[in-house]
Amino acid sequence: MTMFEDRRRMLEDKYILDFERSFKTRRRRDRMLGEWAAASMRKQDVKAYADEVVAIGSRSPLDETLVHKIVSDFRQASQAVDEDLIREKMHQLMYEAAEALEQEKAAS
Repeated sequence: MTMFEDRRRMLEDKYILDFERSFKTRRRRDRMLGEWAAASMRKQDVKAYADEVVAIGSRSPLDETLVHKIVSDFRQASQAVDEDLIREKMHQLMYEAAEALEQEKAAS
């Protein structure tokens, strides 16, 4: 291989790793968000709700899809919630999810 082919291959590998890390972080964030929302709404089956949130997050790359779903679910549970609160929680949980994945990586 030439130096340019080696460099291209390294960049492709880095892109794949970055994409995988981003995907895993987002899925973890969505799970944590689902668990938080389910607990806040006092849902009986927290795991099922979290799985539902993760599934929706996997189908749509837009955070707005999750925001609208969770706000709608809060309203159905007769609880008031602000969309900005949901977005803020998503932002906070993204950092927590990234930290958790980094800690797991360092421990292994």
